[in-house]
Amino acid sequence: MLLEKNVVGKKTDWANYITLSDEHGTPLLQRLPKGEKPVNVVKHYQADTYETPAPVAWPEGKSWDTFTSAGAQRKELTARVQYVVQTAAVGKLAQDVTDTAGVQDELAREITKKMTLISRIIECHAGSDQAAYADDGVTGHMFRGIGKWLQTTAQSDADSDVPSSIRPNTNQIFTGATTAVVENVFKTAMQSMWDATGMKARNMILVGGSSLINQMAENFQFFLPSSQSTQSSGRVTNRDEGKSTIGSNISTYLSSWGTLELIPTKWNIATGFSGGSATYGPWRGYLLHPEMWMWHWNQKPTVYQPEYKGGSYTCAIEAIIMLLCKNPIGEAKFASAS
Repeated sequence: MLLEKNVVGKKTDWANYITLSDEHGTPLLQRLPKGEKPVNVVKHYQADTYETPAPVAWPEGKSWDTFTSAGAQRKELTARVQYVVQTAAVGKLAQDVTDTAGVQDELAREITKKMTLISRIIECHAGSDQAAYADDGVTGHMFRGIGKWLQTTAQSDADSDVPSSIRPNTNQIFTGATTAVVENVFKTAMQSMWDATGMKARNMILVGGSSLINQMAENFQFFLPSSQSTQSSGRVTNRDEGKSTIGSNISTYLSSWGTLELIPTKWNIATGFSGGSATYGPWRGYLLHPEMWMWHWNQKPTVYQPEYKGGSYTCAIEAIIMLLCKNPIGEAKFASAS
């Protein structure tokens, strides 16, 4: 009798698919608006504020003897491009003489995955504490990350520092412990944003790590605003008869200072990028008015495939992009480090 284990020529059974269970998006790339194509490595632009009102009661008959300029508050800012490249190579036999389960074209699959990767790399740079950097022949130009844009002190990097008059204040930059992330911190930040700008925005977004979003979306409604103590030991819910769904999550936070949409991300201060921390990345968040930020693409991700010259098939994907903050005075950052 022929047993299964003794069969010669038995084929290996491979399913004709590959499971890729990673759907993390790139919300900064997706939600911040796009601007015009940059034509130089560095873009110069201006931000302005009003003078602080002061009492005026001019005496009759007195000549005008004091003159000021409404342009004195206008400040220069700069932003810089970053050149991002990914490459791939597939051997001649791997491409042409290999029948791989779930893959019709190895090089095409490489390109598809690298396109996603390059978007995530840009997202990680944007969500980091990266300083603007000028190409020194070893490291190329780097745009300033959001974490670096939003600080109370000068940046002191390759681009113009944000002048003190248009920097966020200390109430907008939270650096306390994760155990101190309570609802009042968010309320204070949003109030301070309004104090600085008067913008009662309907489209603010909080792009935050999973722990920060969970704290706000799941826990704030059960905590006292000033602490992480629960408001009561019990829980009361109301449901229509016959309903079988219960939940406690929120995706939008309403306040006196505007409406805030909660957007989770995996890429804020990602490991390997400036400020990167697997511990505190999930607690890093940026509270933004999207209209105050802009992506400027000189070149969106583009695939180049050189002529085959033996050995392997190669390709490169490159992009040139700039992240610009129009004015950071009304933005906020949650940057727990303990």
